Amino acid sequence: MKRLLSACLLAILACFATAALAADVPNLVGTWEGAPSVHGPKVGFRTGKLVLTIVEQQGNSFHGVKTYQVPMAKKDRTEKFSGTISSGGQLFIADHDEGFMLGDVTKTGELELQYGHHGRKAIAVHVILKKK
Repeated sequence: MKRLLSACLLAILACFATAALAADVPNLVGTWEGAPSVHGPKVGFRTGKLVLTIVEQQGNSFHGVKTYQVPMAKKDRTEKFSGTISSGGQLFIADHDEGFMLGDVTKTGELELQYGHHGRKAIAVHVILKKK
């Protein structure tokens, strides 16, 4: 009987701990904008505009659409992505096409991200995004 009571108490505490951790996850849903610093062998150094629209978040997972300027094409490109946020505020975002972003939610509530992919289309990007 004592074991059953202890197991029930442990299960209840685990539920409260999980709820407390979930409450600490920031709500990232919305539109985030920034001016990235970019370098790639084909494009050299450049800046532009990056917009992340996070359309849905469930717990630590989210998804959305990324829109950025393509200077050589003189038009914007849109890609879908999926992401996660750790309990410490670290972000991992995987593009559905290619590439990924790593970053953090800053103390001021901004998203600081680094993006990259390798190969013929190698590129490295740093950006700080502010919620609109």
